[in-house]
Amino acid sequence: MNLNINCPGCGQPLVVDAAAAGQPTRCSKCATAFLVPGGAGGGGPFPGPDTRKSGMATTSLVLGILSLPTFCMLLGIPAIILGHIGLNRTKKFPAQYTGGGMAIAGLVTGYVSLALSFFVLPVMLAMLLPALAAAKNKAQAINSKNNLKQVGLAFHIWEGDHNGQYPFNVSQAQGGTRELCQQDANGYEQNPAPTFKVLANALGSPNLLVCPGDPVKHPAASFASLTADNISYQLRTGPEINDQNPQAVLMVDPINGVVLHCDGTAEINRQYKTKRY
Repeated sequence: MNLNINCPGCGQPLVVDAAAAGQPTRCSKCATAFLVPGGAGGGGPFPGPDTRKSGMATTSLVLGILSLPTFCMLLGIPAIILGHIGLNRTKKFPAQYTGGGMAIAGLVTGYVSLALSFFVLPVMLAMLLPALAAAKNKAQAINSKNNLKQVGLAFHIWEGDHNGQYPFNVSQAQGGTRELCQQDANGYEQNPAPTFKVLANALGSPNLLVCPGDPVKHPAASFASLTADNISYQLRTGPEINDQNPQAVLMVDPINGVVLHCDGTAEINRQYKTKRY
């Protein structure tokens, strides 16, 4: 009685004597040594150990599992590729490769992770972006508030040497800018550069005059070259703007709605937020 078997190395069909069941033999084509499995009746010895390979199928499954909790395409895509290769090998060369089930599982988990990446991540980003934008705006408002406080301190330093008056209420002959002031209909100075030039020593840097969130205005290289194009904040001028009116508005950040009062305090008041970028 003969047994029809396949070589575990190359898959070559072989015909051996049933009496050789459980005995070592060698493939005539690839010279692979193996044990002849038992006969159809099951009376022969158990076949030798399964030497078929399943590395790609196993790797596909591991990558697919890891890609699920991380929504990582960098893991999901290799899982799919290796799963297809592993599955094709088990179909074409069953005597050499095993792990078809693991390859299918790797394919499924890989495709699921890709689906999650394409559909879940955009939703998560859509939820996070407004929060990130709000955090950015809050940080800009805080920086602007600090800038205005520094400018307010410069005004108080200057007025201490000029009888408690701000530069726009002091004549040019006494070092002020009163004759150069040009108020608009809302009381904001149209030409604030001369006033800030007078405060140059107390301010220290023209960077304080530009809001961090202003995409249009840029800091001047120096106070000598300072113009209205280098100032983000609105300055209110007039005889009523002084320490005698501590809650009077001295300066406004129209981008973030930050208000500086004559007493040096600064607060966020959205009704003054008139510019949006």
